[in-house]
Amino acid sequence: MKKERLFYLDFIRAFATIIIILTHFNACFMNGSPELLSKAIISTNFFNIYIGSFGVSLFLIISGASLMYVYQDKCNVKTFYKKRFLNIYPMFWIAYTIAFLLRFIAEKGIWIDIPKYRIIFTALGFGEYLNTFSIATFSIIGEWFIGLIILIYIVFPILLFLINKFPKSLAVGAIVVFIATYFLLPDSIPKNVILSIRIPEVLIGMYFVKYVKKINLPTALVGVAVLALNTFLKPTFNDSIQTIYVGLASFVVLVYIAKFIKNVTVQKICSIICKYSYSIFLVHHVIIYRILERFDLNSISKLYVYILFLACLLATFLVAYLLQRLFDCVMKVFTNDKKDKVLEKEKPILSESLDTKPDVDIKSENTKVEVLNSK
Repeated sequence: MKKERLFYLDFIRAFATIIIILTHFNACFMNGSPELLSKAIISTNFFNIYIGSFGVSLFLIISGASLMYVYQDKCNVKTFYKKRFLNIYPMFWIAYTIAFLLRFIAEKGIWIDIPKYRIIFTALGFGEYLNTFSIATFSIIGEWFIGLIILIYIVFPILLFLINKFPKSLAVGAIVVFIATYFLLPDSIPKNVILSIRIPEVLIGMYFVKYVKKINLPTALVGVAVLALNTFLKPTFNDSIQTIYVGLASFVVLVYIAKFIKNVTVQKICSIICKYSYSIFLVHHVIIYRILERFDLNSISKLYVYILFLACLLATFLVAYLLQRLFDCVMKVFTNDKKDKVLEKEKPILSESLDTKPDVDIKSENTKVEVLNSK
């Protein structure tokens, strides 16, 4: 029996997807003069935190919420890990193979200064994640966030057990571990990618689904107040702490806004973005870089910057769509289950990003791979 699909999960995921694309577009304007930085779209900071941190925080919270919504009643660990594997790796390997071959042809070889054994880290999805620790890998596509999500998937069954059996102890333990990690790790280590630093955001989504479920107007106004105060007061203390409460406040406000969005067109757009969110995530960085490298960013006008952003959006969605279609064709070669076609026809139009089917028949779902969905 399928659970009711929650639009706010799709709405926030679609919103966060656009934020991540905007982040990497604006990043191309951040390593130059103040004049170049002024050409960035909208802003490079949201509510006094870096736009990328804002987008990642929303993704982590919505991932915890989606996973909790699907698995709070029952989670077969073996089936869970198998589905997570299928949700991540096949499309990643297809996209990487294409990107690798294109780069191999363009550069007439491979990176000769990186130990060849490190290809295994890239194949496992940890290439960009290790790059944040200055460990060079063969990573081409995606971002460090993929490695973090894999780690979250690994520990999710444990978090689920603890939140169901010892919810208060889990909350206290997560806070203690967060504080210990932050103060014990040297500043040379990028703390924002450490699992124990980001677990609180995942737990926010999980606790929300288990205990809160809805947001009323007073709570939404508190969220607005928090965002406003952090924007105007501009506190200078710990970025990791700011990211957590800004992410929480933003999540609360967006959940409240989502319940007023009744327009079918808007809902369908959110559904489409969510459907291709993983393929978008895999290709957007390369697409943005390849487009912007053809222009002198110092000389173009702000109007041209907006046109370039639109071009990057369209190109990203097109390539993501083609990657998804290629993936579907490849998976059909390895899976020939008629149940897949039945499920495809019965799939609701509102959202394909939230996996709400029970874990009773994993074979019938081998052709459904949308990552950052049920995260």
